[in-house]
Amino acid sequence: MRSAPMALLRSLALLALLACSVLAWAGPYGLAVNSRGNEVDSQRVDALWRVDLATGEAEYIGWTGFFDLEGLALDASGTLFGADDDSKTLVRVSQTSGLAIPVGGQTNRSNMGVAQSENLDFGMAMDCSGRAWVISSGQQRLFRADLASGELTAVGEAGDLGAPISDLAIIGDRAYGIGVGLDAAGRALAPNLYSIDLNSGSAQLVGPLGDAALPYNNAGLAFDEDGVLWAITDRRAVPGGDFPSAILRIDPESGRAEQVAETIVGFESLAVSSPVGCGLAGAGSPLAVPALSPAAILSLMLVLLGLAVVQLRSRHS
Repeated sequence: MRSAPMALLRSLALLALLACSVLAWAGPYGLAVNSRGNEVDSQRVDALWRVDLATGEAEYIGWTGFFDLEGLALDASGTLFGADDDSKTLVRVSQTSGLAIPVGGQTNRSNMGVAQSENLDFGMAMDCSGRAWVISSGQQRLFRADLASGELTAVGEAGDLGAPISDLAIIGDRAYGIGVGLDAAGRALAPNLYSIDLNSGSAQLVGPLGDAALPYNNAGLAFDEDGVLWAITDRRAVPGGDFPSAILRIDPESGRAEQVAETIVGFESLAVSSPVGCGLAGAGSPLAVPALSPAAILSLMLVLLGLAVVQLRSRHS
């Protein structure tokens, strides 16, 4: 009579263990804009998408209303900001509709205070102090961004980065950048990971991304809440044709990348989490072992509970 309940308990414990394994290794979701693309519907280009970084599955959220939104970043409250190169505007982006509005109000378009004619190619990140950073691969220069007015303040001089860096990501007090992959002629340019000094606006090579990073143009870069570094690369109009954007996981110590999945064409921005690595002992060092998500922790607790019940029942059988 006792064997059936015992078998049921063992089965439940096994199912919980399997669920825990799946949840623990599931990839996070990111927000990205395909500022280049081959969609038939024009409002599905320059649009905000929600991307499963583990599978590449992309969910359309909505058109941003801007035509070259290249940098994305989430602040501590989860508000999404972006940097538009077409109009030189710092914006807030709705995660519900995708619509972007200039910081400071609708009339504050072209609010960055930089030359309209220059092709800057922006990336963006937030740090643990609530500061916003914008990077320009065109000028090879770092900027601070005022989240109230949109105005950019240069850190150092043009060229101080020493490389065309497409986007940056920050963990604790460390900043990293991903280089532009190809030049205008389709030749390899800077498919590397860099460390960035936010005080001086200079950069140092960490290492090449390697063969897993197939030829790409610009790219988005972001840490997830577990300290894992992700990139998404724009592979539209590379030698050989238009290809899906590639999702990469990058080792911050070596710069080496591994391809995880492919997604729709034309992504060159990525935001995954609010600032990470803040206020912890040793903050700023890349995490060697990713922490479990809340869902995975809950599943682990269920496993432990199930195993405890099985053990208790076995002692009384």
